Amino acid sequence: MPSAESYAIGRWSFHPSESVVRSADEERRLENRAARTLAVLCEHRGQLVGKEELIAAVWQGRSVSPNSVAVVIGDLRRAIEDDPGSPLHIVTVNKRGYRLNTASSPVPIDIRRSRRSMLWKSVAVPTLLAGLIGIACTDFQARSQPVDLVVTPVVNETNRGDLEPLSRSLDAVVIDSALRLRNVRVLSGQIRVEAPNSSAWIMRSRLIIWNGAPELAISVVEGGSRRVIWSGFAGGPPESLAKSVADRVATLEARITT
Repeated sequence: MPSAESYAIGRWSFHPSESVVRSADEERRLENRAARTLAVLCEHRGQLVGKEELIAAVWQGRSVSPNSVAVVIGDLRRAIEDDPGSPLHIVTVNKRGYRLNTASSPVPIDIRRSRRSMLWKSVAVPTLLAGLIGIACTDFQARSQPVDLVVTPVVNETNRGDLEPLSRSLDAVVIDSALRLRNVRVLSGQIRVEAPNSSAWIMRSRLIIWNGAPELAISVVEGGSRRVIWSGFAGGPPESLAKSVADRVATLEARITT
């Protein structure tokens, strides 16, 4: 564990010796493995930390499942990220590991959206000046806008406590898979999108038992109308269920781009 008394991570102050993060009057205690993982990322801030390196430092040679690191990273993001679905602090480096960003403070969500809006205007204005107006321009703009996808936590409906670790692992897999989708802006499952005019999509996942084996039922509905947009099932042995879930979520991309 690093010797520093505390680290600044956005609005949070992380105290490794206490396994806690604090912000103003708010305090969140971290599970031991999560605290150790965050300490390693802080010690190597701005650098890539591989999964094997994290396993060696945190689990110290003990046998772990392939998704153990992803589960702990998911717990950390829920603790320190304003939007765990679009993390600003702990970044995934595809198939290599994770990196704690060097920025000391987060960029507010409304500022990020404002920047996207400014970027869109810089593209749309010359297009309008070129004569692409009316219905054609409106259709182009609509297709260019990313889909807001609210990913809710996986719900274990099996009534089996021994499958709770699998449920938590799949929670991280679903989020990571959603982040890989093109033209999608992944949002926290805590955001309320029940307004009748909401255009956001909500992804819900339920761990169930089908034919004696665990299976993940996934559905996507429109926030305002509750209209079902897409659904799918991912099954197979527990050791291969994560890949099955990732492959199933990837098929949602075809529905988004049509």
